[in-house]
Amino acid sequence: MEGVDIFFFLWASSLIFFMKAGFLALEIGQFRAKNVAYHCVLKLLDLAAVFTGYLFIGYGIAYGLSNIFPLITGNFDVSLGAWWMKMVMFDAAAVTIISGGVAERIRILPYFIGALIVGGILYPMVEHLVWGGGFANLGINFHDYAGSGAVHLFGGLIGLIAAYVLGPRIDKYINGKPRAIPGHNIPIAVLGAFILAFGWYGFNIGSAIGVEDGVELVSVALATTMALAGGIIGGALSSKNDPLYAANGMCAGLVAVCSGADLFTPIGAFIVGILAGIQQPFTYRFIEEKLKIDDVCAIGPVHAMSGLIGVICAGIPFLLKKGAEVSFIGQVIGATVIVLVAIIGGLIIYKGLDLTIGLRVSEEEEKTGLDTAILKVTAYSEE
Repeated sequence: MEGVDIFFFLWASSLIFFMKAGFLALEIGQFRAKNVAYHCVLKLLDLAAVFTGYLFIGYGIAYGLSNIFPLITGNFDVSLGAWWMKMVMFDAAAVTIISGGVAERIRILPYFIGALIVGGILYPMVEHLVWGGGFANLGINFHDYAGSGAVHLFGGLIGLIAAYVLGPRIDKYINGKPRAIPGHNIPIAVLGAFILAFGWYGFNIGSAIGVEDGVELVSVALATTMALAGGIIGGALSSKNDPLYAANGMCAGLVAVCSGADLFTPIGAFIVGILAGIQQPFTYRFIEEKLKIDDVCAIGPVHAMSGLIGVICAGIPFLLKKGAEVSFIGQVIGATVIVLVAIIGGLIIYKGLDLTIGLRVSEEEEKTGLDTAILKVTAYSEE
């Protein structure tokens, strides 16, 4: 790599890292104040789990076990170090999605262990398939430029599986019917969405292999911007201007554009963003009412379904630039494999943790609030 490319990768890594603040704000705004400080601990610990697991084993699974020793000892090529910095942030993004589905009821220790296993083993397996040559070696033409499938479809499904194993919050269903549990701070949730959008430019633009002449970077930036706009519009339209659906719609559009960010035309990206934004309330109701999964922060529609939309749309020629060499069948096969890995792997990990050490806090702790019952602190001292 040239020096400018090294800087480019580290710039992208920094922006993706800051997305963590966006995830935190978006999620805590969508649930009750009594569990906010506890959720902050989960967010800190899953970050530490990913960084640790990815250094000691995850990167080796994704790109070759021979890379582990140089990384651990520090005797690595600068290009390897720069690539590791960017890709560990992708891993962190995939794993942190899980907390949005299991909020307000999961114990800290099993959450940390789950994040360590997912971030250190399961996600790197998917990363190997998508970016480490796995699908290519199998003859599958699968295109996922910035992770609609590898990061978001995977992370969203893992989070839904964990939420399914946990079961719903105590007061979520009354006589089998779901009831709304309003979030305590809409402005902070919307602020979180904006922080995520800011970091997403590093996520998508930073998926280029280098700076080169800048044409690819600008093309990706335009597609990202138009998908963002489409997601907001789609979320606002389908929810009759609900602020959370509009904010999550922005994120949904950004999720969906990732797969084909280098291939979508601006208008194609706009259409993809609208599709991702508009499906949210319908997908959320299906998950809540039919599957009986308590998806606290809507990771199903925002990440899993929007990720699937993005992967499939990256194989539809009329949304793409002329000459794009993609395969619709390849996109479908790749998405199917990612879905199977996430569902089967997620069930093994979280059901195993539930049967061995237990996933869920006690009923008394959940009713009291995890901040005071477990941490003995409150997030907002005025209360």
